[in-house]
Amino acid sequence: MRSSPVRAARSRRALRGAVVGLALVLALAGCTRSGSVAAVVDGNSISVSDLHRAVTELGPVYQGATLPTLLEALIVGPTFLDVATKYGAGVSETQAVDSLKQAYATQKLTAPRSFGPGAIAVARFLLAVDALNALPKASEAIAEAEARAQKLHVDVNPRFGKLDFKTGTIVPLAYSWIVNDTPAAP
Repeated sequence: MRSSPVRAARSRRALRGAVVGLALVLALAGCTRSGSVAAVVDGNSISVSDLHRAVTELGPVYQGATLPTLLEALIVGPTFLDVATKYGAGVSETQAVDSLKQAYATQKLTAPRSFGPGAIAVARFLLAVDALNALPKASEAIAEAEARAQKLHVDVNPRFGKLDFKTGTIVPLAYSWIVNDTPAAP
């Protein structure tokens, strides 16, 4: 039995539809994956779930524990930790967890059974900054950490904003197609 031109055309359309469908699935899977990443710093991902967990765990004990602030700390934290270690003021995960437990106890709150990697990383960063500031060569150490942080290759998920290295903050992005409901101040 020979195939007709109509049957061959249907087969090509079905194959083309399957290829387009597969491409669409792969594209959407890529969107979902990138949506789970808050930022990428020199090839290392900071997950949205780690960031949200850090906000949940640090919010009760640290004033100003907001998404942008903690994301900034997670972005530059490893750089400050490296410099602190170089100057003999490194901070371990155990020290960070102990510090978090102490913060909860000071506030008379029950600490979580365990802390997530984001909260531990932020606590290590805060302890490292304190340790660097206490050094005899504090200004030199802080300047080195800030200079190294300026050289990081950082991609922030637009959902969280854009890192402004001049101010050291994550600023929200404004898109022309998003209407701001807030009236302008007079």
